[in-house]
Amino acid sequence: MYVEGAAQPGSRTNPERRAQGTIAPFQYLAIVAQLAVLTVLLRQFQIESGGFLRLALLTFAGFAVHAVLPLRSRLPFFLALSLGGIVLVMNVWNAAWIVTIGLMLVGLCHLPIAFRWRSALLIVAGVVLAAMRARWVPAPVSDAIWPILGSMFMFRTIVYMYDLSHASRPASAVSTLAYFFMLPNACFPLFPVVDSEAFKRNYFKTDAYRTYQRGIDWMVRGVIHLLLYRYIYYELALAPAEIISPAMLVQYLVTNFLLYLRVSGLFHLIVGMLYLFGFELPETHHRYLLAASFTDFWRRINIYWKDFMQKVFYYPAVFRLKSLGMTRAMVLGTLWVFAMTWALHAYQWFWLRGTMLLAPQDVLFWAILAVLVVINGLIELRHPPKRTLSGADQNWRRLLSRAARTYATFWVICIIWSFWTAESVTSWLSMWSALRGEYTIKVLLFPSLILAVIILGTFESHMPRGKGTLRLHSHTRDLAVTVASMLVLIAVSVEAISTQVGPQFATMITSLRSGRLSRLDVAKLERGYYENLLSVDQFNSQLWEVYSKRPETWLDVRGTALKRFTADFGQMELIPSFASQTNYGTVSINRWGMRDQDYSETPPQNTFRMAMLGASTVMGWGVGDGETFESLMEARLNHDGPRGRYSRYEILNFGVPGYQPPQDLVSVDKAMRFKPNAVIYVATGRELSRAADYLAEVVHKRIAIPYAPLAHVVAKAGLTADLDDVTAARQLLPYRGELLASTYGLIAARIRAGGATPVFVFLPQVQAGSWDEETPETLRIAAAAGFIVIDLSNVFAGQSIESIRLAEWDDHPNAKGHRLVADRLYDAISRRPDILPARGEHQLAHR
Repeated sequence: MYVEGAAQPGSRTNPERRAQGTIAPFQYLAIVAQLAVLTVLLRQFQIESGGFLRLALLTFAGFAVHAVLPLRSRLPFFLALSLGGIVLVMNVWNAAWIVTIGLMLVGLCHLPIAFRWRSALLIVAGVVLAAMRARWVPAPVSDAIWPILGSMFMFRTIVYMYDLSHASRPASAVSTLAYFFMLPNACFPLFPVVDSEAFKRNYFKTDAYRTYQRGIDWMVRGVIHLLLYRYIYYELALAPAEIISPAMLVQYLVTNFLLYLRVSGLFHLIVGMLYLFGFELPETHHRYLLAASFTDFWRRINIYWKDFMQKVFYYPAVFRLKSLGMTRAMVLGTLWVFAMTWALHAYQWFWLRGTMLLAPQDVLFWAILAVLVVINGLIELRHPPKRTLSGADQNWRRLLSRAARTYATFWVICIIWSFWTAESVTSWLSMWSALRGEYTIKVLLFPSLILAVIILGTFESHMPRGKGTLRLHSHTRDLAVTVASMLVLIAVSVEAISTQVGPQFATMITSLRSGRLSRLDVAKLERGYYENLLSVDQFNSQLWEVYSKRPETWLDVRGTALKRFTADFGQMELIPSFASQTNYGTVSINRWGMRDQDYSETPPQNTFRMAMLGASTVMGWGVGDGETFESLMEARLNHDGPRGRYSRYEILNFGVPGYQPPQDLVSVDKAMRFKPNAVIYVATGRELSRAADYLAEVVHKRIAIPYAPLAHVVAKAGLTADLDDVTAARQLLPYRGELLASTYGLIAARIRAGGATPVFVFLPQVQAGSWDEETPETLRIAAAAGFIVIDLSNVFAGQSIESIRLAEWDDHPNAKGHRLVADRLYDAISRRPDILPARGEHQLAHR
């Protein structure tokens, strides 16, 4: 067995290398202490997932043992720890499948047959596994394993086979398995393409203490990147439909590109964790925001990918084409690299998401970037840039010239990046209509900030340091920055400290401490629940993480024929006399198409009847029959409710999953047939946005709008069926308030015309935040429309999310959540004589 950098059984021991694998006791304690602080930091800011925190604890505890083992025992221990990490994150069954399939693939790499036959067998195995991933072939494995298995083998196998074909001495079995089953991989489907030779060659290459400290430095840097990403993601990011001015367009271009901080943050975390076990890998990113040309950008961003493409595709292509001349060979080699980058990007997307990425903007993005890099490369061939600026060459004119080139490169990258991440080419083109908007001083905000950062970064990177310059040793400086950064972040994460700075600062820190979805993804998640229209962006969205946690065996009403399509404005309704078994109980629909008991069309004598309108939470998504808050409240009213003129209460549930506010105009017409005394409309957030989205949808589908006020708003907004979704949403944006007011006004008017009392209840989502940003305006519009308004915004206050939501991948309330709502709504309504009849004398005496 042989691993470069480690003493192997039966091999000569390198005394210097052995010394480099050890650290002094006080250094060991310093590293362990920093890891303890880093654990607190990861916990305070909920970095990534609970699975990652468990893996980090395993990693840090494993380091404490690994660092004191004999050098020859460390690599086997790292492999054992890596396999244990897979079990910890994926569970025993899934881990067993990942390891079994992985061992099979590694075994194919080492079959004692010709290299071309081994490659062919690997391709066949890959095709079979891909068929299982795409569900073309039945597989006895969970879908949860494919993203992790793919990240371990889809690119690493290519690199490994390339190195096998060129290696003079094969690696040991332990080092090979350690390479494929790297410890951090269990939590990160998006994983850097680590080079197999670098993985072996750099094992305990230099001083162990410096290696460990650099790992901590990189992990802390990764956490900072992820927190910056969260701030941009939650506070600054815009949806394309929201762009209505030049300032907002500029903000969108910048923040959309800066969301890549998530990738750079994750890669720093991953490589930093590997450093704790002696793998001194190169940096993954190098100040990519300071790239002064497109070739410079390609060299700086995702360096591992660039090295992988250069090694496996570029150099072999240039070598074969050198007979055409080096310039032509380099141009064709570069174009070949970007063509393969596009193909491998789609290949990666398949293993992570289960579908191929064949969007035209993806093809065009890589083609445009290839052309820009080729042009830059040809310019650099004719006018080679100076790699370093030193001495007399390092004057302010050269630095300002570089800063100007960097600034221009940044904006071009932002523009083509926005094209890459756009939902469609049409929506991207429509985004630029915002340039016709009003120009204000705000349009200079982001350009000025970016210019300042680039100038400072350029001067800091290239200005010479004179002999008299006071500098700390780089290692000491990095240690001080790392420790100070962790302590400051932990301090501000404490509510008692952040509130002393100010309420806005405390609110921002609270936002950064959560791993919630942004308001942009909340809308996508809502669509995904009901329509399977989930859109997931390349780098900024966390939706796929939410959905990937949902077991394939989970049976809910999405997998049943709960709804049927109709030809009217509502588009869908619940199927009458329907019943289905789910993980949370039976879902039954009565003969009238309601999730409820079988009521008569005419109320029985002495019965106070209410109708309840709304979407999935009202219908009872996540609970069984009899557990919805509507059903619980009805039971309590009949047991404890006021007695007087009425001896019985009925609440008819007209909730339909996926219904948006305008669709309840259809529901209210159905409800009034049952002659209710009161009608309760339940809003659960984002009413303004959801109403506008639905109107854009029906116009696009050419569905007639039978309500004159809504048709009038659509006409004013200039909506037509041929507009794309983004443009339609943007044109409706100024009219959202008017649209919701018209919808509420029509609902309330129909209720009053039927002799009933209109009641508006605001019910928040289990996980508040992005859903509630439109709540104040919604409540104002509801009151102005004539509703009696009941605000249950704090109904879930003081409850842990885990105890009241349906599942980690589903934020609907569970049975406990419905009980809380039923109790609060009962208390609110029973005190309102303008909703319920007054109490009888015997009831008051009983009380």
